[in-house]
Amino acid sequence: MEALFRLFADICRFKKGPQDVPAANNLLLLLLAANFVLEVFLGLSIYAFLPAVILSSLSVVVLFAFSWFWLMMFKLKSRFLQLATTFMGVSLFTNVLLFLPILFLWKSGVISDDSYGLLNLVLIFWVLSIYAHLYKYALNVSFFLGFALAITYFITFNTLSINLLGV
Repeated sequence: MEALFRLFADICRFKKGPQDVPAANNLLLLLLAANFVLEVFLGLSIYAFLPAVILSSLSVVVLFAFSWFWLMMFKLKSRFLQLATTFMGVSLFTNVLLFLPILFLWKSGVISDDSYGLLNLVLIFWVLSIYAHLYKYALNVSFFLGFALAITYFITFNTLSINLLGV
């Protein structure tokens, strides 16, 4: 477990990539389940239960479909398991160590609404940079193109969220 923590920490610091993550279905399922529960919990701070569950599910479906599409376009579909596992590990890592503590500080009144919004904006930019890093290695493209793909995923997910749930 400590080795996985270090691995995802290194990925979030741009020192390693998806090629360093084990291609194991069980690991993907474990990370997927843990991430789903945590994202629903985080979502409950803003939404009712059903929208939180739908948004958590939608984020994974869109991310996996988006990644699968681009891996297919680049004829690299064999990298999907490692990339999907890496996305779930990075998401879990950033949610536990960053988004959850900031949410707690905001809910307890330690930080203001404005500070909470600004911190989330910075963290979203960092997460998108991590996603760009992952796409860079998974697709053998430049960081710039990886960042464009990460932004495109983010816009796609948000557009679907707004159109499906009005959130």
